[in-house]
Amino acid sequence: MSDNFKLSDRKRDILLSAVGNYIDNALPITSGSVQNTAFNTLSSATLRNELNALEEMGYLKQLHTSGGRIPTSKGYKFYVDSLLQSRKFDSDVVDTIKNTFVKRSNFILDVVDGMAKNVSDILKLPTFIEMQNSESFTIKGINIIPLITGQALFLVQTEAGIMNNTINLDSNITEENCKDASKFLTTNLYNKKISEVIGNFEYYNNLFKNQIKYFQEFFSFLTETLKNYSANNTFKLHSSKSTNLLENPEYKDIGSAKKFLALVENEDKITKVIKDIDNTSNSDIVYSIGEDNSDEFADYSIIKANYSLKNGVVASIGVVGPQRLDYCRIASALKYITEEISHIESEQSEE
Repeated sequence: MSDNFKLSDRKRDILLSAVGNYIDNALPITSGSVQNTAFNTLSSATLRNELNALEEMGYLKQLHTSGGRIPTSKGYKFYVDSLLQSRKFDSDVVDTIKNTFVKRSNFILDVVDGMAKNVSDILKLPTFIEMQNSESFTIKGINIIPLITGQALFLVQTEAGIMNNTINLDSNITEENCKDASKFLTTNLYNKKISEVIGNFEYYNNLFKNQIKYFQEFFSFLTETLKNYSANNTFKLHSSKSTNLLENPEYKDIGSAKKFLALVENEDKITKVIKDIDNTSNSDIVYSIGEDNSDEFADYSIIKANYSLKNGVVASIGVVGPQRLDYCRIASALKYITEEISHIESEQSEE
């Protein structure tokens, strides 16, 4: 952010207006377009000088000698930093997400996944979710509920919500047995980290051998459930229809569209570039634009929101696209999601 101090107020306002107008219209930035948009009191000569200065400072670049300018990665980053500092978000996209999202799960990963699908459809961009550090979640309660199907619903409460699974019950196990097992497992595993339970399986298994047999069987099933949640569904990518991509001016050329789709559909590559984004920022929304990324992603932007608990970031949701993105709509959508998740988590804690 130190570059911000090198800009006069007028240069800053011109740059923000020019980048915002380019994002909206995908038309080259000229002194005439800037003048018509917001600076009709300044002469064309003055605006040309200001645009020349912004180009020399690395915020804009000229694709052709006689053509207008477009933002550089540095220009986009200045714009996004200013947007996040101003906290001026798009209420329309937030309302759209509110109206389309229905919470169908108590577990954060499933909630975020449902939101990601909606965001991808609304923004018409590939949207990803990433689950992190689930092995650091602590167990807050275990509830085994018998069903009329001869199975039992196995619920594990953590600070990130409820993990659930079903288990086949022996015919001689009663509802009272399930209650006893729920109480026993909760008492012995309360506030234990998932990694501790999995890593010390033999210790707990031997400890429960001295108890009623089905207690040990339930514990074995619990461990497998925890392992599955820790190992699976750590990354998902939701892509809107390929035809939506072609609506973007950057991808009118089929070759460019194919290149982008090939990159985002390569899970190893996309997960690596997403993980490389610095998560140490105090901001709940972080981004990587242009040359911040690896060479293959140097033409693209990634913006993501992190959801954190006391042990650090546990879930991220973000969007991948060209550098010319509607960052205001995207930041608004992602900010709403992190706030909504916090609200859901707070409700679960009260319950």
